[in-house]
Amino acid sequence: MNVKNLFFYPALIAICAGLFACGNDSDDDDDRDEQYLAVLNNYVESTVLPTYKALAEAALVMRTANQALKTAPSDAAMNAAADAWMAARIWWEKSEAFLFGPVGDEALSIDGHIDDWPLELLDIQRSIESGTVTTGAQAWELEGNVIGFHVTEYLLFRDGQPRPCAQVTDKELTYLTAATDALVWDIISLYVAWKGEDSVPTEMKTVFRENQAVVDHLIKDNAAYMNYAEGFKKGLKHSSLAAAVSEIFSAGGASGIAEEVGITKIQAPYNDKKIEDVESWYSWHSLDDYTNNILSIKNAYLGGTDDNTRTATALSTLVKAANAELDANIKAKIEETLTKIAAIGQNGTLSFYEVVKAHKDGSNEHDQRVDAAVDVCRELADLLNTISNIVY
Repeated sequence: MNVKNLFFYPALIAICAGLFACGNDSDDDDDRDEQYLAVLNNYVESTVLPTYKALAEAALVMRTANQALKTAPSDAAMNAAADAWMAARIWWEKSEAFLFGPVGDEALSIDGHIDDWPLELLDIQRSIESGTVTTGAQAWELEGNVIGFHVTEYLLFRDGQPRPCAQVTDKELTYLTAATDALVWDIISLYVAWKGEDSVPTEMKTVFRENQAVVDHLIKDNAAYMNYAEGFKKGLKHSSLAAAVSEIFSAGGASGIAEEVGITKIQAPYNDKKIEDVESWYSWHSLDDYTNNILSIKNAYLGGTDDNTRTATALSTLVKAANAELDANIKAKIEETLTKIAAIGQNGTLSFYEVVKAHKDGSNEHDQRVDAAVDVCRELADLLNTISNIVY
C-alpha cells in the first residue's frame, strides 16, 4: 500500500461512515428524541415551574393582604389587597399558554374553579347576605362562577379602582377571605401537582395540607397528575415525545389561548355588546389580561418567564433549525399581537370595558382596532399550529 492510499482509505471510511449515519433512521430518531427531551426539560424548568411558583407566592401574599383587610379594614389595607390581587392575576394569566395537565377539566379542574366567567352575581350576593359561606372549606366546595379570581376582584374593585373601605361590609369581607382561601388552595395544589409535594417550600406544603378535601382531590382522586413535571419532561404523560412537544403549541397550549383571546375574550363581548361578558372588568384589567396571555405564549415559545430569562433551548430553537422563516414569522406575529391588543385601549387610555360600553351605546369608532386584534390572534394561532409539520 503506498502512502497515498494510507490517507485515502481512512478518508473514504470516514465519508462512508458519515453517509451511513445520515441515512440511519435509528440515529436520526435518537437525535430527534434528544432534541425533544431538551425542549421539554427547558420548557418545564424555565417557564412552567417558575410561573406556577411565582403564582403560588403571589397567592400567599394576596391571602395575607385580604386577611389583614378583614382584621383591620382601611383604605390603605384595601389598596394593598387590590395590589396583591393584581400581582397574582398577572402570573395566572401568564400561565394560560399551558392550560393542560393538572389544571385542566380532565384532571383537577383548577382553571374552571378559579377563573370561571361571567360570575353568578345574584348567587354571590345572596350567599354574602345570608352568611352561608364563612370559611374557605365551604367556599372550596362551590362552583367556580361564585368563587375564584373574579369574585375576589368584584369584592375589591369598582370602575377600575379599589373600593372605598367604607363601602365594604363585614359580610363581604368574610366572603372575600373565604373565597381567597379556596383560591389559594387551588393555586398551591396546582404547583404541588407539577412540582411534587416534597419539592415545594414548607409554607406551601403546610397550606396545601390545611384542607383535607383539597389533598384528597389530588393525591387520592387524581394521583396520576402528581409530580407531573417529571413525567411530562420525559414524554411519559403522552403517547410519544412528539405528542408531548405538541402540547406546548397545541389547542391546550399556545395556539389555544391565542384563539381564545381573539374570539372569546375580545370578539364575543364586543360583537355581542355585553359588558358583563368582559373578563376582569371590575378592575379594568381586561387588556392587561389579554397582553399577559400573549406573553405566556411568548414565554412558552422562547423559554423563560420574560425577556431577561430566555433560554438557549426552547420550542423556537427546534422550529428555527427546521424552518427559520417560520420561526421569524412566529416571533414577529407575537409582537404584532401585543401591539394590536394595546391599540384597542389606545395604549392605556381606555379599558376594554369602556370600549365595549361605547359600542353598546352605538359607537363604532373602535371597530377597526378590535377587528385587527381579533385577526392577528387568529393568525398567531394558525402559525403556531403549523409547527406540527415540523414535530411529526
